[in-house]
Amino acid sequence: MAQLTLPTLPRSATFSEEPVTAGSTQKPAWGGPLLPLERTGDRWAFEVAIPALEAATCGAAFKLILAKGKLNTVVMAIPETGMPARNYGAPKTRTSGAQGTTLPVKGLTPSVVIPNGKWINLVVAGRNYLYLVDGQVTASGSGEADIKVWPMIRRSAAADATVRIADPVIEGHVPVYGGAAVDQIGAVALNFRIEEAE
Repeated sequence: MAQLTLPTLPRSATFSEEPVTAGSTQKPAWGGPLLPLERTGDRWAFEVAIPALEAATCGAAFKLILAKGKLNTVVMAIPETGMPARNYGAPKTRTSGAQGTTLPVKGLTPSVVIPNGKWINLVVAGRNYLYLVDGQVTASGSGEADIKVWPMIRRSAAADATVRIADPVIEGHVPVYGGAAVDQIGAVALNFRIEEAE
């Protein structure tokens, strides 16, 4: 199974993010409070709409990758409009086997601030797992931090695994691809859904 990388999304593209939950909510048959049941496995999906763009530029590349996205994993950069551009250093996991919602990290730029709501990736066996930073955190003078994330960590990593903070991506399959709508002048509009595979 190949790992395919989409070209940079055009500025005119719109997207919406959606948490895909592994848990459920238990509803009592005879009334009473709802009981949320949390399970490891929550992940992310993005619905993306790309208005008409020139097929001669990035349209053809998008079409090919998306068409192959049901059987191959696709990597898409996540635009983070409004997030400050910072040098986060070369972050890696500080320990092995992190679980729950805390990711111990080293290799950060000393005293750098990681904003609340920032997308980050934990890279395990070459696959990018996507998380949101749950609460602003400032790295120590030695470049270490315990980053709270949501959802829970799905795959624990060995020590020194890569943590992507500056350029987050979503990696998964494209279960929904509406095909390319081509007009008379050759412009292409694309709509698709990308969902983390694991």
